[in-house]
Amino acid sequence: GSAGAAPGGGFIARVEGGVPARLYGGELDSASFLDFVEAQNLATVVHLDGHNFRFVTRRGKPVALAAIDPSDEARTDTFEKDLKRYAVRGEHREDYIFATIDGTKWGKFLEQFSITKESLPELFVIDTPARTYWQDSSVFGISNFVEAVKSGEIEPRVQEKPKKGVADQVFQVFVEWMPWSLFGMLSIFVLVFYLSFPSIDGDLVRPPRPESRPSPAKKPSAAAGVPSETKKEQ
Repeated sequence: GSAGAAPGGGFIARVEGGVPARLYGGELDSASFLDFVEAQNLATVVHLDGHNFRFVTRRGKPVALAAIDPSDEARTDTFEKDLKRYAVRGEHREDYIFATIDGTKWGKFLEQFSITKESLPELFVIDTPARTYWQDSSVFGISNFVEAVKSGEIEPRVQEKPKKGVADQVFQVFVEWMPWSLFGMLSIFVLVFYLSFPSIDGDLVRPPRPESRPSPAKKPSAAAGVPSETKKEQ
């Protein structure tokens, strides 16, 4: 078939509101088609949360991540629009995945990247597999920040391992392995819930067996058909 043509004479494109459509121009039966599908299955700016953090941050590109404060609607809206504009037309847009994260909900997690609630909204770049990040709250503007990262003005830093207790460490692992960690937790919960019930036989709970008591002694009686002995009359 002709390049980019779908069965029936149509075409294949990625369509998203507020973003120019991206047409596929290769052969449908080639590996490039699968590459196109994989590359386009994320929004231009994706919102990170526990269910997709690992999936988004381990796709072979650093993530330009905007930590936002949803309660500050005016500043957040402006920042998100600037981020999306750069993700569509910016000079280095192909080098990053662009995303946002709730900086108030994930404040504890963001502390290891030197992000505080007072600095929101703020853009930084993370390379999760390499445990590397780029952050500098003194550089303002999406374009200026990305350019400073690319030029080396903002140097990479190793992701800190914050001092924390066992509970915080468990939470960190839980976030990094979502959604698999959630499935595991639910499985453990179901198992504990099941084991907390008494043994079940079919659909009925088997009642406890009553204690056996000795039956009362019976008075002796004459055998059937045998007359009892009587006194002889005088």
